[in-house]
Amino acid sequence: MGNEAKVKRILEIGNWAPPVCSWSMSLVGLRKELDARGWDCRVMNLNENRRVRSTQYIDVQNGWDYVRKVLRTVREGYAVHTRVNGESADLYVLALVAMLAARFWRRPALLTYGGGHRQTYFPAPRLSLRHLAFSLLFRLPHRIYCNSEPVKRALLGTGVSLERVLPVPHTSPYYVEFSPLPLPDEVEEFFAGHDGVFFSYVCFRKEFVLEFLVEAVRRFRSHYPRIGFLWVGPWQCEMSRMREFLNARKIEDAVFAMGSVPHAMFLNMLSRSLAYIRTPMTDGVCSSVLESLRLKVPVLAANNGTRPKGTELWEEGNPKSLLRLMNQVVQNREEFVARIPEVTMEDNTKKLADDIEKTCLQSSRASHSRN
Repeated sequence: MGNEAKVKRILEIGNWAPPVCSWSMSLVGLRKELDARGWDCRVMNLNENRRVRSTQYIDVQNGWDYVRKVLRTVREGYAVHTRVNGESADLYVLALVAMLAARFWRRPALLTYGGGHRQTYFPAPRLSLRHLAFSLLFRLPHRIYCNSEPVKRALLGTGVSLERVLPVPHTSPYYVEFSPLPLPDEVEEFFAGHDGVFFSYVCFRKEFVLEFLVEAVRRFRSHYPRIGFLWVGPWQCEMSRMREFLNARKIEDAVFAMGSVPHAMFLNMLSRSLAYIRTPMTDGVCSSVLESLRLKVPVLAANNGTRPKGTELWEEGNPKSLLRLMNQVVQNREEFVARIPEVTMEDNTKKLADDIEKTCLQSSRASHSRN
Protein backbone atom coordinates (compact mmCIF):
# COMPACT_ATOMS: atom_id res chain seq x y z
CA MET A 1 0.00 0.00 0.00
CA GLY A 2 2.85 2.35 0.78
CA ASN A 3 4.51 1.77 -2.58
CA GLU A 4 1.20 2.33 -4.37
CA ALA A 5 0.74 5.65 -2.58
CA LYS A 6 4.18 6.74 -3.73
CA VAL A 7 3.30 5.89 -7.33
CA LYS A 8 -0.05 7.70 -7.21
CA ARG A 9 1.44 11.20 -7.15
CA ILE A 10 1.33 13.40 -10.20
CA LEU A 11 2.00 17.00 -11.17
CA GLU A 12 -0.46 18.18 -13.83
CA ILE A 13 0.86 21.22 -15.72
CA GLY A 14 -1.72 23.16 -17.73
CA ASN A 15 -4.54 25.69 -17.68
CA TRP A 16 -6.73 25.99 -14.60
CA ALA A 17 -9.98 27.92 -14.75
CA PRO A 18 -10.77 30.76 -14.91
CA PRO A 19 -10.67 31.61 -17.73
CA VAL A 20 -12.38 28.57 -19.20
CA CYS A 21 -10.99 26.83 -22.29
CA SER A 22 -10.84 23.24 -23.54
CA TRP A 23 -7.53 22.67 -21.74
CA SER A 24 -8.89 23.94 -18.42
CA MET A 25 -12.11 21.92 -18.86
CA SER A 26 -10.18 18.71 -19.43
CA LEU A 27 -7.75 19.38 -16.57
CA VAL A 28 -10.53 20.11 -14.07
CA GLY A 29 -12.26 16.84 -15.00
CA LEU A 30 -9.05 14.82 -14.95
CA ARG A 31 -8.05 16.09 -11.52
CA LYS A 32 -11.49 15.25 -10.15
CA GLU A 33 -11.19 11.72 -11.56
CA LEU A 34 -7.68 11.19 -10.20
CA ASP A 35 -8.65 12.58 -6.79
CA ALA A 36 -11.54 10.09 -6.66
CA ARG A 37 -9.04 7.27 -7.31
CA GLY A 38 -6.87 8.30 -4.38
CA TRP A 39 -4.18 10.16 -6.30
CA ASP A 40 -2.24 13.08 -4.86
CA CYS A 41 -2.78 15.34 -7.87
CA ARG A 42 -1.12 18.74 -7.85
CA VAL A 43 -1.83 21.29 -10.59
CA MET A 44 0.64 23.87 -11.84
CA ASN A 45 -1.36 26.64 -13.47
CA LEU A 46 -0.20 28.19 -16.76
CA ASN A 47 -3.44 30.06 -17.50
CA GLU A 48 -4.06 33.83 -17.47
CA ASN A 49 -4.61 33.65 -13.69
CA ARG A 50 -1.31 31.81 -13.06
CA ARG A 51 0.13 34.58 -10.83
CA VAL A 52 -2.90 34.59 -8.51
CA ARG A 53 -2.04 32.56 -5.43
CA SER A 54 -4.58 29.87 -4.63
CA THR A 55 -4.97 26.66 -2.61
CA GLN A 56 -6.35 24.98 -5.76
CA TYR A 57 -3.11 25.07 -7.74
CA ILE A 58 0.58 25.95 -7.76
CA ASP A 59 0.96 29.52 -9.00
CA VAL A 60 3.64 30.50 -11.52
CA GLN A 61 5.08 34.00 -11.16
CA ASN A 62 7.69 33.84 -13.95
CA GLY A 63 9.92 31.46 -15.88
CA TRP A 64 12.42 30.87 -13.09
CA ASP A 65 9.61 30.30 -10.62
CA TYR A 66 8.22 27.63 -12.96
CA VAL A 67 11.59 25.84 -13.21
CA ARG A 68 12.13 25.97 -9.45
CA LYS A 69 8.68 24.58 -8.62
CA VAL A 70 8.80 21.85 -11.28
CA LEU A 71 12.19 20.63 -10.04
CA ARG A 72 11.10 20.70 -6.41
CA THR A 73 7.90 18.73 -7.12
CA VAL A 74 9.66 16.15 -9.28
CA ARG A 75 12.35 15.62 -6.62
CA GLU A 76 9.54 14.95 -4.14
CA GLY A 77 8.55 11.93 -6.25
CA TYR A 78 5.78 13.20 -8.49
CA ALA A 79 5.12 12.00 -12.04
CA VAL A 80 4.72 14.82 -14.57
CA HIS A 81 1.97 15.36 -17.12
CA THR A 82 2.22 18.54 -19.17
CA ARG A 83 0.69 20.03 -22.32
CA VAL A 84 2.14 21.45 -25.51
CA ASN A 85 0.97 22.44 -28.99
CA GLY A 86 2.53 23.54 -32.26
CA GLU A 87 1.59 27.20 -31.91
CA SER A 88 3.61 28.37 -28.91
CA ALA A 89 7.40 28.38 -28.54
CA ASP A 90 6.99 29.21 -24.84
CA LEU A 91 4.88 26.11 -24.24
CA TYR A 92 7.51 24.02 -26.01
CA VAL A 93 10.25 25.25 -23.67
CA LEU A 94 8.07 24.70 -20.58
CA ALA A 95 7.21 21.17 -21.70
CA LEU A 96 10.84 20.36 -22.50
CA VAL A 97 11.95 21.47 -19.02
CA ALA A 98 9.27 19.34 -17.36
CA MET A 99 10.02 16.24 -19.44
CA LEU A 100 13.78 16.53 -18.87
CA ALA A 101 13.25 16.89 -15.13
CA ALA A 102 10.99 13.83 -14.99
CA ARG A 103 13.46 11.75 -16.97
CA PHE A 104 16.45 12.88 -14.91
CA TRP A 105 14.80 11.82 -11.64
CA ARG A 106 13.28 8.71 -13.26
CA ARG A 107 9.69 9.79 -12.78
CA PRO A 108 6.88 8.89 -15.20
CA ALA A 109 6.79 11.51 -17.97
CA LEU A 110 3.48 12.13 -19.77
CA LEU A 111 2.83 14.66 -22.53
CA THR A 112 -0.41 15.81 -24.12
CA TYR A 113 -0.09 17.35 -27.59
CA GLY A 114 -3.15 19.58 -27.59
CA GLY A 115 -3.42 20.74 -31.17
CA GLY A 116 -4.25 19.75 -34.72
CA HIS A 117 -2.13 18.23 -37.43
CA ARG A 118 -1.53 21.58 -39.21
CA GLN A 119 0.05 24.09 -36.82
CA THR A 120 2.67 26.81 -37.18
CA TYR A 121 5.69 25.03 -35.72
CA PHE A 122 4.61 21.42 -36.16
CA PRO A 123 4.56 19.39 -38.35
CA ALA A 124 7.71 20.72 -40.00
CA PRO A 125 9.96 19.70 -42.93
CA ARG A 126 12.33 16.87 -42.10
CA LEU A 127 15.76 17.95 -40.88
CA SER A 128 14.42 21.44 -40.18
CA LEU A 129 15.18 22.88 -36.74
CA ARG A 130 11.49 22.70 -35.81
CA HIS A 131 11.25 19.03 -36.81
CA LEU A 132 14.37 18.18 -34.84
CA ALA A 133 13.15 20.13 -31.82
CA PHE A 134 9.81 18.31 -31.66
CA SER A 135 11.50 14.98 -32.41
CA LEU A 136 13.62 15.55 -29.30
CA LEU A 137 10.64 16.48 -27.16
CA PHE A 138 8.53 13.51 -28.29
CA ARG A 139 11.26 11.02 -27.41
CA LEU A 140 11.23 12.03 -23.74
CA PRO A 141 7.74 11.02 -22.50
CA HIS A 142 6.71 7.50 -21.60
CA ARG A 143 3.34 8.31 -23.17
CA ILE A 144 2.07 10.98 -25.57
CA TYR A 145 -1.64 11.79 -25.72
CA CYS A 146 -3.24 13.54 -28.69
CA ASN A 147 -6.85 14.10 -29.74
CA SER A 148 -7.24 12.35 -33.11
CA GLU A 149 -5.75 9.80 -35.48
CA PRO A 150 -4.52 12.48 -37.97
CA VAL A 151 -2.58 14.14 -35.14
CA LYS A 152 -1.18 10.74 -34.12
CA ARG A 153 0.10 10.20 -37.69
CA ALA A 154 1.81 13.59 -37.57
CA LEU A 155 3.49 12.69 -34.27
CA LEU A 156 4.67 9.35 -35.63
CA GLY A 157 6.37 11.27 -38.45
CA THR A 158 9.05 12.29 -35.94
CA GLY A 159 10.06 8.65 -35.46
CA VAL A 160 8.41 8.17 -32.07
CA SER A 161 7.30 4.57 -31.52
CA LEU A 162 3.71 3.66 -32.30
CA GLU A 163 2.88 2.18 -28.89
CA ARG A 164 3.78 5.40 -27.07
CA VAL A 165 1.09 7.55 -28.74
CA LEU A 166 -2.55 7.29 -27.64
CA PRO A 167 -5.37 9.39 -29.14
CA VAL A 168 -7.82 10.55 -26.45
CA PRO A 169 -10.22 13.39 -27.41
CA HIS A 170 -10.65 16.25 -24.93
CA THR A 171 -14.36 15.60 -24.44
CA SER A 172 -16.51 13.67 -21.99
CA PRO A 173 -20.24 13.67 -21.20
CA TYR A 174 -19.84 16.27 -18.44
CA TYR A 175 -18.81 18.82 -21.10
CA VAL A 176 -22.45 19.22 -22.20
CA GLU A 177 -24.15 18.99 -18.82
CA PHE A 178 -25.93 22.27 -18.09
CA SER A 179 -29.32 23.69 -17.13
CA PRO A 180 -31.03 26.42 -19.18
CA LEU A 181 -30.49 29.68 -17.32
CA PRO A 182 -31.14 33.36 -18.05
CA LEU A 183 -28.13 35.10 -19.56
CA PRO A 184 -26.75 38.45 -18.37
CA ASP A 185 -29.19 41.27 -19.14
CA GLU A 186 -27.06 42.78 -21.91
CA VAL A 187 -26.79 39.40 -23.65
CA GLU A 188 -30.53 38.77 -23.34
CA GLU A 189 -31.13 42.20 -24.86
CA PHE A 190 -28.78 41.39 -27.73
CA PHE A 191 -30.62 38.16 -28.51
CA ALA A 192 -34.00 39.91 -28.20
CA GLY A 193 -32.89 42.73 -30.50
CA HIS A 194 -31.97 40.42 -33.39
CA ASP A 195 -33.79 37.87 -35.53
CA GLY A 196 -30.95 35.42 -34.92
CA VAL A 197 -27.39 35.31 -33.63
CA PHE A 198 -24.28 33.51 -34.92
CA PHE A 199 -21.89 32.37 -32.19
CA SER A 200 -18.06 32.25 -32.31
CA TYR A 201 -15.21 31.55 -29.92
CA VAL A 202 -12.39 33.99 -30.73
CA CYS A 203 -9.25 35.55 -29.32
CA PHE A 204 -6.25 37.52 -30.55
CA ARG A 205 -4.28 34.66 -32.05
CA LYS A 206 -3.58 34.42 -35.74
CA GLU A 207 -5.37 31.10 -36.21
CA PHE A 208 -8.69 32.80 -35.40
CA VAL A 209 -8.29 35.03 -38.52
CA LEU A 210 -10.28 37.91 -37.05
CA GLU A 211 -9.91 40.10 -40.15
CA PHE A 212 -11.45 37.33 -42.25
CA LEU A 213 -14.32 37.01 -39.78
CA VAL A 214 -14.86 40.78 -39.82
CA GLU A 215 -15.13 40.73 -43.61
CA ALA A 216 -17.71 37.94 -43.42
CA VAL A 217 -19.72 39.89 -40.82
CA ARG A 218 -19.60 43.06 -42.90
CA ARG A 219 -20.76 41.34 -46.10
CA PHE A 220 -23.45 39.34 -44.39
CA ARG A 221 -24.92 42.32 -42.54
CA SER A 222 -25.40 44.18 -45.81
CA HIS A 223 -28.10 41.61 -46.65
CA TYR A 224 -29.26 40.64 -43.15
CA PRO A 225 -28.99 43.73 -40.90
CA ARG A 226 -31.11 42.12 -38.14
CA ILE A 227 -28.76 39.18 -37.65
CA GLY A 228 -26.20 39.58 -34.86
CA PHE A 229 -22.88 37.99 -33.91
CA LEU A 230 -21.84 36.94 -30.42
CA TRP A 231 -18.11 36.52 -29.82
CA VAL A 232 -16.71 35.08 -26.60
CA GLY A 233 -13.27 34.01 -25.47
CA PRO A 234 -10.78 36.90 -25.25
CA TRP A 235 -8.81 37.11 -22.02
CA GLN A 236 -9.94 39.89 -19.72
CA CYS A 237 -6.79 41.86 -20.50
CA GLU A 238 -7.75 41.73 -24.21
CA MET A 239 -11.28 43.13 -23.87
CA SER A 240 -10.38 46.82 -24.27
CA ARG A 241 -8.36 45.88 -27.35
CA MET A 242 -11.34 43.90 -28.69
CA ARG A 243 -13.67 46.87 -28.28
CA GLU A 244 -11.17 49.09 -30.10
CA PHE A 245 -10.87 46.44 -32.82
CA LEU A 246 -14.64 46.33 -33.40
CA ASN A 247 -14.98 50.13 -33.32
CA ALA A 248 -12.15 50.64 -35.79
CA ARG A 249 -13.81 48.25 -38.26
CA LYS A 250 -17.25 49.79 -37.68
CA ILE A 251 -19.00 46.56 -36.76
CA GLU A 252 -19.57 47.29 -33.07
CA ASP A 253 -23.34 47.39 -33.65
CA ALA A 254 -23.27 43.93 -35.24
CA VAL A 255 -21.00 42.11 -32.77
CA PHE A 256 -21.45 41.67 -29.04
CA ALA A 257 -18.10 40.67 -27.56
CA MET A 258 -17.56 39.01 -24.20
CA GLY A 259 -14.49 37.67 -22.47
CA SER A 260 -14.07 34.19 -21.08
CA VAL A 261 -17.34 32.98 -19.56
CA PRO A 262 -18.27 30.04 -17.30
CA HIS A 263 -18.84 26.88 -19.29
CA ALA A 264 -22.52 26.64 -18.37
CA MET A 265 -23.08 30.15 -19.73
CA PHE A 266 -21.09 29.24 -22.86
CA LEU A 267 -23.42 26.29 -23.50
CA ASN A 268 -26.54 28.37 -22.83
CA MET A 269 -25.47 30.97 -25.39
CA LEU A 270 -24.39 28.32 -27.87
CA SER A 271 -27.69 26.43 -27.58
CA ARG A 272 -29.67 29.57 -28.46
CA SER A 273 -27.60 30.48 -31.51
CA LEU A 274 -28.35 30.03 -35.20
CA ALA A 275 -25.00 28.29 -35.72
CA TYR A 276 -21.46 28.10 -34.43
CA ILE A 277 -18.80 29.60 -36.73
CA ARG A 278 -15.39 27.99 -36.14
CA THR A 279 -12.48 29.67 -37.93
CA PRO A 280 -9.17 28.02 -36.84
CA MET A 281 -7.48 25.55 -39.19
CA THR A 282 -5.21 24.32 -36.40
CA ASP A 283 -7.82 22.30 -34.47
CA GLY A 284 -7.62 18.65 -33.73
CA VAL A 285 -10.94 17.33 -32.46
CA CYS A 286 -12.32 20.61 -31.15
CA SER A 287 -14.37 20.32 -27.95
CA SER A 288 -16.70 23.20 -28.75
CA VAL A 289 -17.47 21.72 -32.19
CA LEU A 290 -18.49 18.41 -30.63
CA GLU A 291 -20.48 20.23 -27.94
CA SER A 292 -22.34 22.20 -30.58
CA LEU A 293 -23.18 19.10 -32.62
CA ARG A 294 -24.31 17.28 -29.47
CA LEU A 295 -26.68 20.20 -28.76
CA LYS A 296 -27.97 20.07 -32.37
CA VAL A 297 -26.56 23.50 -33.19
CA PRO A 298 -25.17 23.68 -36.76
CA VAL A 299 -21.40 24.10 -37.02
CA LEU A 300 -19.89 26.09 -39.90
CA ALA A 301 -16.17 25.32 -39.70
CA ALA A 302 -13.03 25.85 -41.76
CA ASN A 303 -12.20 22.61 -43.56
CA ASN A 304 -9.00 21.34 -41.96
CA GLY A 305 -9.49 17.69 -42.82
CA THR A 306 -10.37 16.54 -39.29
CA ARG A 307 -13.89 17.86 -38.68
CA PRO A 308 -16.42 15.37 -37.28
CA LYS A 309 -19.36 14.14 -39.31
CA GLY A 310 -22.20 16.65 -39.37
CA THR A 311 -19.96 19.73 -39.62
CA GLU A 312 -20.74 22.10 -42.50
CA LEU A 313 -17.43 22.98 -44.15
CA TRP A 314 -16.16 26.13 -45.82
CA GLU A 315 -12.79 26.69 -47.46
CA GLU A 316 -9.95 28.53 -45.77
CA GLY A 317 -9.60 32.14 -46.92
CA ASN A 318 -12.80 31.97 -49.00
CA PRO A 319 -15.47 34.26 -47.50
CA LYS A 320 -17.96 33.32 -50.23
CA SER A 321 -18.00 29.70 -49.09
CA LEU A 322 -18.71 30.76 -45.50
CA LEU A 323 -21.32 33.34 -46.54
CA ARG A 324 -23.12 30.72 -48.63
CA LEU A 325 -23.53 28.51 -45.56
CA MET A 326 -24.60 31.43 -43.37
CA ASN A 327 -27.27 32.40 -45.90
CA GLN A 328 -28.55 28.84 -46.01
CA VAL A 329 -28.72 28.58 -42.22
CA VAL A 330 -30.83 31.73 -41.99
CA GLN A 331 -33.14 30.53 -44.76
CA ASN A 332 -33.53 26.90 -43.66
CA ARG A 333 -31.92 26.14 -40.32
CA GLU A 334 -34.15 23.08 -39.75
CA GLU A 335 -32.50 21.33 -42.70
CA PHE A 336 -29.06 21.87 -41.19
CA VAL A 337 -30.20 20.57 -37.81
CA ALA A 338 -31.72 17.47 -39.44
CA ARG A 339 -28.34 16.63 -40.99
CA ILE A 340 -26.55 16.55 -37.63
CA PRO A 341 -26.01 12.93 -36.55
CA GLU A 342 -26.29 11.72 -32.99
CA VAL A 343 -23.02 12.50 -31.25
CA THR A 344 -21.90 10.03 -28.59
CA MET A 345 -19.33 11.31 -26.15
CA GLU A 346 -17.22 8.61 -24.53
CA ASP A 347 -15.93 9.09 -21.00
CA ASN A 348 -12.50 10.13 -22.25
CA THR A 349 -11.54 11.51 -18.84
CA LYS A 350 -11.86 8.02 -17.39
CA LYS A 351 -9.98 6.57 -20.37
CA LEU A 352 -7.14 9.06 -19.85
CA ALA A 353 -7.00 8.40 -16.10
CA ASP A 354 -6.91 4.63 -16.73
CA ASP A 355 -3.90 5.01 -19.00
CA ILE A 356 -2.13 7.41 -16.64
CA GLU A 357 -2.43 4.85 -13.84
CA LYS A 358 -1.21 2.04 -16.09
CA THR A 359 1.71 4.02 -17.51
CA CYS A 360 2.86 5.35 -14.13
CA LEU A 361 2.73 1.89 -12.58
CA GLN A 362 4.71 0.35 -15.46
CA SER A 363 7.28 3.15 -15.33
CA SER A 364 7.66 2.77 -11.57
CA ARG A 365 8.18 -0.98 -11.86
CA ALA A 366 10.76 -0.52 -14.61
CA SER A 367 12.60 2.07 -12.53
CA HIS A 368 12.70 -0.23 -9.48
CA SER A 369 13.91 -3.18 -11.54
CA ARG A 370 16.86 -1.09 -12.81
CA ASN A 371 17.71 -0.21 -9.24
